Amino acid sequence: MKFIQLKYFQTVCKYNNLTRAAKELHISQPGLTHVIHELEQEFGLTLFLRQNKGLILTEQGKQFLDEANLLLSQVDAFTGRMKMLGQSNQTIQFGLAPASATLFFSPVMQAFHRMYPEIKVNVIENGSMKNHQQILDGKLDLALLSTGSPVSSAFGSYKIAITDICLYLSKDHPLTDQNSVSIKDLDQLPLVLLSEDSFLTTNTLKTCAQYKVTPKIILTTNQISIIRQLIESNTAASLLFHKTIPDSPLYKAVPIREFGKVYIYLAWNQYNPLNAAAKHFIQVTESVYPEPIIDSYCSRKK
Repeated sequence: MKFIQLKYFQTVCKYNNLTRAAKELHISQPGLTHVIHELEQEFGLTLFLRQNKGLILTEQGKQFLDEANLLLSQVDAFTGRMKMLGQSNQTIQFGLAPASATLFFSPVMQAFHRMYPEIKVNVIENGSMKNHQQILDGKLDLALLSTGSPVSSAFGSYKIAITDICLYLSKDHPLTDQNSVSIKDLDQLPLVLLSEDSFLTTNTLKTCAQYKVTPKIILTTNQISIIRQLIESNTAASLLFHKTIPDSPLYKAVPIREFGKVYIYLAWNQYNPLNAAAKHFIQVTESVYPEPIIDSYCSRKK
């Protein structure tokens, strides 16, 4: 006897019909009939009575079904426990940029830990540009990437959000009176930016060069708390995704007209096999973000 034979027997009992059972199991009807005959011969039982309208379980068949259901439920439980045991030794190498971490990572991690408490997620804190390369190099299993365009075909990906880059200013700065600003307003404006391997900083420098604007960068740091303090004190402004730091009467986020939309993806290497833990993380992400979040600022530029 094999477990697959018992599963076939269960399906026949579900329909009391060989044709319908064979269709669900994707095997031929003669093949399924042979499996039932093998079980009857092995145990010396008559499991079904054959009638024109279908099959009827005998008393022996009913007892056999009860025992088969019990055994298969134990097999399923054993399989689940062993899979979890294997997953408990798995670690996800996850690339995470500061801005994405603040906005999108925590809700997924909370849900993931509830469902898979034995799987460890090892976060590597880099900017999106470095995470992009490390996924291709096979050093990361997953990463949150920020990009101004869809990711390349080398990546598997799931779109989480569409957001905007905003200029964060102290409430005392004169530019806060405007609903939006131009890239040219950044000329010689003291700025504190994220590290140079971040998408935000790379994109800012590229756009400034395109419009012949010279930003005055006084500090680069991935410490969001430091950036916030410098904004509040009117020491510097910063360019961040909207909502990277909480709303406050001490500062204001103003859209920049020349900056395009930014897409946030969960990404992985399309050509490298994923372990079960990484696949579970992708599934949880899809459940937490069934549709991309579209930031309200994306429609406010004028």
